[in-house]
Amino acid sequence: MSQKLGEMLLRAGLVSEAQLKTGIETQKQVGGKLGTLLVKLRYIPEERLVNFLGRELNLPVLSLKHLVVSPQVSALMDVEVLERHLVLPLSKGEDGLRLAMADPLDFEAIDEVRFLTGMSVRAEVASRTNIQKAIDYYCHGQACAELVEAEKAQAEARKSGAAEGAVAGAGSVPLGGASPTATLQALVDLLVEKRVIGREELSAKLARIK
Repeated sequence: MSQKLGEMLLRAGLVSEAQLKTGIETQKQVGGKLGTLLVKLRYIPEERLVNFLGRELNLPVLSLKHLVVSPQVSALMDVEVLERHLVLPLSKGEDGLRLAMADPLDFEAIDEVRFLTGMSVRAEVASRTNIQKAIDYYCHGQACAELVEAEKAQAEARKSGAAEGAVAGAGSVPLGGASPTATLQALVDLLVEKRVIGREELSAKLARIK
């Protein structure tokens, strides 16, 4: 896992062989994730690492404002698991659980999340710093103005979408709750009754349309 990340960064020219060797040696001594250590050693900026992973692995890259946790998944995993792997469940759908990850190459973390939630995982990439901020906000009650604003924006978007759907749905309901066929037949009868058009003339027009 770490070896694969190191090889990717080295191949892309984002770290040197000496920097990678130092990062791996540091990891052996203190533990932790190689990507995080390379950032702490200032060998690669965190944002550049995140964008690189997203591009190389063809995964969405999330900023802090995108790390809004759905109430459906807010209690899926223990905070210890989130902080140990630097992951954050965001929402779930038919394609599985959206999981923000600082290290999307951490397959052990993905396997553990699958086991704990019983769901397939769809990894997305976010920085370690932003994931920790979101964990602190949702799990430890620490203030985060950007996430508060993001939650408000998402709530407003849901309300707007629901209102638009209600209007569209109302426009498609037949008058009086009747079926479309019955409504059309009643309209034809009314036109004939009011002598707007005769049945023979209407039949002729319909025949031309065919």
